[in-house]
Amino acid sequence: MARDQGTEDGMRIIGAMLALLLAAKGALAQEGWGNLDALLLGNLSTTGSMEASYWMPDSPDPAQARVSLGIAYVHIPGSAGNVALGAGVFRQTAQGWQLSTPVYNLFGHEPRAPQFQNGQLQLLTTMPGPGEPRCCPTQEAMWRIDLTTGQAQRLY
Repeated sequence: MARDQGTEDGMRIIGAMLALLLAAKGALAQEGWGNLDALLLGNLSTTGSMEASYWMPDSPDPAQARVSLGIAYVHIPGSAGNVALGAGVFRQTAQGWQLSTPVYNLFGHEPRAPQFQNGQLQLLTTMPGPGEPRCCPTQEAMWRIDLTTGQAQRLY
């Protein structure tokens, strides 16, 4: 049975997205940060297994970082491959990294390019564009997150 080009392209895109998500998950096992997967899953989800996670600190050096955005994509039990996004602002304390506030109204996949400034964080995600299926987003979205309240606002 022959596949059409759209199906093959969709399969390639899904495969590429899964590879990126798995690579990001592996990146959290870096020296000096501790068990970030356990931190994120324990604070950002009550059910499901984590499919991917992101740690976006204000410094790449664990000894210098004071605040970080943590994002967990958690499988929704009973769904066919769907994930829920959980996000939170974490702060370094004497007891280690602690959830400061959940992040509200943040959407998209592949969070990237974090920029910390004046108590806020800006970052990019990828979201479905007009008429695109949920499986294959291509639209870039810029977000601003207030690091005190956790409110996310889409800039574009």
